[in-house]
Amino acid sequence: MSLLKLEKIKKSFTLGPVQVHVLKGVSFEVHAGEMIAIMGTSGSGKSTLMNIIGFLDQPDSGRYLLEGKETARLSDSELSSIRNQKIGFVFQQFNLLGKLTALENVCLPLVYRGIPEKEQKPMAMEILEKVGMGDRAGHRPMELSGGQQQRVAIARALVGTPSILLADEPTGALDTRVGQEIMDLFLELNSTQKITTLIITHDPRIAAQCPGTVRMQDGYVAGTEESP
Repeated sequence: MSLLKLEKIKKSFTLGPVQVHVLKGVSFEVHAGEMIAIMGTSGSGKSTLMNIIGFLDQPDSGRYLLEGKETARLSDSELSSIRNQKIGFVFQQFNLLGKLTALENVCLPLVYRGIPEKEQKPMAMEILEKVGMGDRAGHRPMELSGGQQQRVAIARALVGTPSILLADEPTGALDTRVGQEIMDLFLELNSTQKITTLIITHDPRIAAQCPGTVRMQDGYVAGTEESP
């Protein structure tokens, strides 16, 4: 059984007098442990698709099944709980809180999940060590390079062991060398931790490193493929 399955997902937005059809019937599925690139140019619908997969937005029509369950039937509180417990987000601009240390930033999701305070820091330190940032735990974002900030953001997304990791252009704000280091980290974590990973990207070089690719074009799935 697939971990998540999308069937004929449609989404539109109203911009003044214009109705913009962003997703026009998107269908594909992802199995547990897969690493998939969702690739497309700006305006292809890939970020809207990520927001729907991550329960940051709702489709206008179509079916979204997570672990075999119809998500449309879930209440707002149930969707919020799933988003908090099962999905980790990594964004292009890191979105770290500047006044908090790396360790405190990684602890935040555990606070929201109600994890006892005495358990939070050990859990956060463990994942910071896994992403190579254990020695920077006491540093604030302004004291870290872009690549280091993204590693902290990945640690924050992974703490608590989510089922799905969603990364939206995670190398877009980094230079080529550091971006490749971050991509290598995603590949390593997917291989060793078996975390289902979806990477939204416009970069064919990033997509080519993922075992599978869903290509988006003009709100449709233009094709799916596996890397050789």
